[in-house]
Formats: sequence, C-alpha cells, structure tokens
Amino acid sequence: MKKMICIAVSIVMLFSLCACGGGKPADTNGTPAETEETAAEWTREGYFQDENENMISVTWMEDVDEPGWYVGCMLGEDFVEDSWGGILPQEGNTLHGTLPSSGSREDITVTVSEEGEDGILLVVEGGETYHFTSMGDMTASIIVTIGTEGFGMIGYEEGETLPELDPEWPYQSAQVNLDDPATYTFAAAPEAGSLFVKWTKNGEDFSTEPVITMLLDESAEFVAVFEEDPDWQNPVMNFSGEYQSGRAGAHVECFGSEDALITIEWAGSASELARWDIFGRLDTETLTIEYSGVTKSIITYDGSGEIVSQEPEYEDGTGTITFNDDGTFTWHEDQSEYGEDMVFELVQTQEN
Repeated sequence: MKKMICIAVSIVMLFSLCACGGGKPADTNGTPAETEETAAEWTREGYFQDENENMISVTWMEDVDEPGWYVGCMLGEDFVEDSWGGILPQEGNTLHGTLPSSGSREDITVTVSEEGEDGILLVVEGGETYHFTSMGDMTASIIVTIGTEGFGMIGYEEGETLPELDPEWPYQSAQVNLDDPATYTFAAAPEAGSLFVKWTKNGEDFSTEPVITMLLDESAEFVAVFEEDPDWQNPVMNFSGEYQSGRAGAHVECFGSEDALITIEWAGSASELARWDIFGRLDTETLTIEYSGVTKSIITYDGSGEIVSQEPEYEDGTGTITFNDDGTFTWHEDQSEYGEDMVFELVQTQEN
C-alpha cells in the first residue's frame, strides 16, 4: 500500500517538471546528440521500474532555459527523501551528470544508459547499479482521487479486499490511475475525537458506510468526511492536575483529542532548577505515555526570582509516564542519572 501511494505521489510531485516538456524536437537543433557520428540519438523516454519498485523517469524538456533530458528517480521507500531529479546532458550514448536531491539526502552523480529492448540502466557513482524496465504508457484514461475532510484516514485495495489502515502511516490522500475500469474497495476510519460521516463523490453525497466497494469506470473525486465527536473526552483529562515528588513538581494537562503535556520541574537549589517539557499520547489500555524528543532545560534565577538563563541540556529525551490506580503516576526517564523511577502524588486537580 505504501509503495503504491508513493508511486502515485512521486509521479505527480517528483516528475511534475515533465509536464513542461513537449517531446523531442523533430530536427537536431537543441537535441542532446552532437552528430550521428559521435553519438546515437537517445530514444528511451517515459517511466521505468525495477523489481524493488524503485522508479526512474526520462523526459525531454523543451520549455526550459537549457532544453535537455530530465531524469527523475526514486530509489527507496521515502518518495521525498529518496528522490532526485534534474536535467542531464548526453555524453556519447549515455546521460551523465549530477542529480540534486529533493529531500535532505546528498546529491548523486549518475550515468544512465539504454539497456535491452526497452530498459534503462542507472549507475550511481560510488553506489549501486539499477536495472529498470518500462512501465508502459502512464497516461491513465481513468483518474480517481481519494481524500479526507476532517480528521481521519483512508485506504484502498483493488477488488473486494478490505484495506488495512495503519495509524503509524495514516493516509489522507491517494490517487488511482486506470487504463480500464476496475473494482476497488475504499475504507475510512476516524481519528480519536472524530466520527466518520459519509463518502462524497464529486461533491455529492455517495455513501454513509465507511467501507465501500465499487466499479471505477470514470474519473472522479471521492472524499471521506469526518466531524468532531461531541461526546469525546480526551482521556488525559482524568489525570490533569498538579503532582509532587519530593523536590520535584509536575503539571499534567491535555490538549487536542488525545494528547498530553506534562511539565516536570526539579529544584536543584534556590537559584536553579531542571525542567522537562514532555509531549505524548496516552495509551488508554496501559495508561502509559511513551515519549521521545523531550527537552531538558536548566533554568537559573537571580535573587529576585527573575530568570537569568535557560539552556537546554539535551533535546532527545525518552521515557515513560504511567498513571496508577491510586492517583499517582510513575515517571521513568531513560537518561536519569539516579537510575530509579519517581512516583508523583496528585496534590491538586485543575478544577480545584
């Protein structure tokens, strides 16, 4: 599922510049081939894929300052971080040069050559070699987009298979490109604090069932509509308040539909304290918040109680907070220098 959506999005985003191209010019002016004697005309154009679902596109770009072959490739799972694209000059019978990264990866220097009857060979300098075969004509006659309105996620599968919805990888939009009509199943699920309302098709009400199976025989836009659940209560509200553990104090509050903010302050002296700003989501079955990316700051005060400085000691803190049946919570900090858990007792609720 992830790769299918990546393919659809990458064609739209990564290879979007291809839409500016008008195909190779009929004459030799501006073509990458120098002469018939020095290099054969480059003939491979379109979309190509290897057995690991890596992708590459090669398209002649006319409407740019320096016309040439635009090469875009996706070599990995992340269609943003693992994507590169740019104009490559023709050198002999190959396209060779540096492709800028579309994410945070380093640029790559590549050599692209024609392989077999309709394939592409991509050699990354200092890296791997990829063998691609043609994906055929990517101009779909039926284009179906799937989206969301409100807070929820969607999924789709060909046929009558129920799509798997993964909260770790929630999809809010996707696109299905078809050459011929086909049956598909769409599924929608609300996020915590929301309710599924209906599916719409081209802006009109279509179904109030979260799972729908239909024949896609025309281009259309489907939207899963969600709305706020008026009866929903953030479960962290049951534990909101002020807590104490020796010289350490904690403030627990909720925000959004299911998230928590816990601020813990530990006074080392009258003029200095440590503070942890913890954001996380409560697991309602275990009553535990597993957190990461937490900042611990050291705050110093002057004699009048004004803050003199606030410096982060680290910004990658990890740990857990577990709420107990007796009204306490246990804090386990992985970076703790004391090597033991701390138990905080409720001293005041936010309503008091």
